[in-house]
Amino acid sequence: MGPFSPLPLPAPGAEAFHPAFARLLRACPSRTYALQAARLALLPPPEPEEVIARNGHALFLKLTPGLPTLHRERGAALEEAFRPLLLTATEYLETMPPLTLDMEPAAAQRIVQAYVAVHWARGAQAAAMSLYNAPV
Repeated sequence: MGPFSPLPLPAPGAEAFHPAFARLLRACPSRTYALQAARLALLPPPEPEEVIARNGHALFLKLTPGLPTLHRERGAALEEAFRPLLLTATEYLETMPPLTLDMEPAAAQRIVQAYVAVHWARGAQAAAMSLYNAPV
């Protein structure tokens, strides 16, 4: 499919991102894993990845108004706004237990939280990059 195709291009793979962010994406539980965990945690199923990412993108845009015009300062402001999301997603992944059929609901909920946090951060990262590259 060419660059002028009316169909959307697929999302870039983890290798297209910064190495730390790529590791985060690779460690993210799959949707199937998150759905199984949600059932064990007695939670409603989480939204699909793209919906969570879109929501993260939209919220990040709202939370970062009035950025500096200089690229270096704008990049520093965006990194400062993005870093808590990245750290939260990393923390959820690091404390995420393996999925078992007899796990406690609170443990299963941590898997769902990791899934949502990673895709939320993915959307916020896309928003940060679009704001960084936006014309002044």
